Amino acid sequence: MHDRGRRRLFTAGALLALAALAIAGCGSSSSLRRTGPVWTPVPDASAIPGTPMVAGDWPTFDADAVRSGVNPGETAISAATVGGLRRQWRTALPQPADSTPILLHDLRLPDGAQHDVLYVTTQGGTTLALDAATGAILWRAAPVGQRITNSSPVADPANLVIYSYGLDGKVHRYDAATGAETRDAVWPVTVTRMPGSEKQGSALTLANGYLYVTTGGYIGDAPPYQGHVVAIHLIDGRVTVFNSLCSNIGHVLGSGECPDDQSGLWARAGVVVDPITGYLFVTSGNGPYTANQGGHDWGDSVIELSADATHIIDSFTPAGFATLDQFDQDLGSTMPALLPPIAGSQTPYLLVQGGKDDVLRLLDRQNLSGQGGPGHVAGELQIIATPGKCNVLTQPAVWQDPASHAIWVYVTDDCGTGAYRVVTSAQGVTTLAHAWDSPQGGTSPVLAGGVLFVAASGAVRALDPHSGRQLWSSADAGTGGSIGNVHWQSPIVIGGRVYCSDQDGNLTAFGS
Repeated sequence: MHDRGRRRLFTAGALLALAALAIAGCGSSSSLRRTGPVWTPVPDASAIPGTPMVAGDWPTFDADAVRSGVNPGETAISAATVGGLRRQWRTALPQPADSTPILLHDLRLPDGAQHDVLYVTTQGGTTLALDAATGAILWRAAPVGQRITNSSPVADPANLVIYSYGLDGKVHRYDAATGAETRDAVWPVTVTRMPGSEKQGSALTLANGYLYVTTGGYIGDAPPYQGHVVAIHLIDGRVTVFNSLCSNIGHVLGSGECPDDQSGLWARAGVVVDPITGYLFVTSGNGPYTANQGGHDWGDSVIELSADATHIIDSFTPAGFATLDQFDQDLGSTMPALLPPIAGSQTPYLLVQGGKDDVLRLLDRQNLSGQGGPGHVAGELQIIATPGKCNVLTQPAVWQDPASHAIWVYVTDDCGTGAYRVVTSAQGVTTLAHAWDSPQGGTSPVLAGGVLFVAASGAVRALDPHSGRQLWSSADAGTGGSIGNVHWQSPIVIGGRVYCSDQDGNLTAFGS
């Protein structure tokens, strides 16, 4: 079925019930400190609501709230057919979209016809809807504000709603078909009280019945700013907040409220949601760290939060946190990459954390520091070099090969693209093993149809995920031309097409 009624199977009441299920595993204390990790898998993991998924949609950055970067349902593009991709259209946007588009398929528009529709947020805060088949702009919304954003919007396919950040410090809610904005006692919702110095540049996340928004600083790190996770309850509009600095204050901070500064939750993926527990993962970049001394500052830390962002479940902070802060080596230049459950492992639930210190860290999601709770230092299971030993400012992709069930992690940076296999010894010790490197780097990789896609300035490339061998490039002769420079842009691959925006202000589609 492809009609509007099908999408409405995900009702507001269903989202509320699922949100309650996820939150039930998180406790209800008013304190932001925990005495130990409370890691409670829900018996039916499928009941944890991420972005409500409908086959054929790409509703959020990296395809899902886990930020896997994988579209397992793609069948039109494969290793055998990817070489036939050609440019189908290119549309000039009103400003560059330094972000990643999302897509809803078979959406009934006011003309009565059904269309696949792309949505993208430009640097200037304009939200655009485009016909995915032709590139024609269907509607646009441009809240008045200041500065720039690199945020990607998120769709609620169940209720046909698009959420997007405007430069006015607020998140806005639009009808997916018409662009009509909801303006009532709840929407739009303020997520920063300092939009001139505090930036919302990360992708928005929809899960657990909440819309999640993060904040950081602008290039140059001019204060004041602190990193927030703002959780907006989709049913009643209630807002709950975690602040990476002054975490004892439970609302969006205003100028002068917190004496500490310059910790940002700025990586492009935004909030990452654990599909097993519904807990949230974010990583802060720089700023002071005092939690190991009973303080409330969480600079350069991986932080696990309850679904409503009010309780700290666990944390990890590198032993060299002071050095990271001193030399601007943000741990939070990327968000955690969550691995699927690993059979036969002593630590079956893991994550991979990159950063600007040129290494990847393997952490136990059930005990991040290995010391039984938040506020401890060190405890990683493994440290391994990034591709070319460069900073990671992208979101890794995590793929479980359906043929071999092997788990792969793909990381891109300015020095190259690297693949790491997850291996477990006979003793149950799990580590990352470097598998291959490509000297060409790029932005956040995605995987669809058994093909790895990476965008860099000039081209989107398709690689064999097992070897790194290039299968196709949009810059190849006969494809219809390359793309412009890229910064935070990354492709999406769905329905037989590859879509990617660029810094030249274009959005381009490639298809067979």
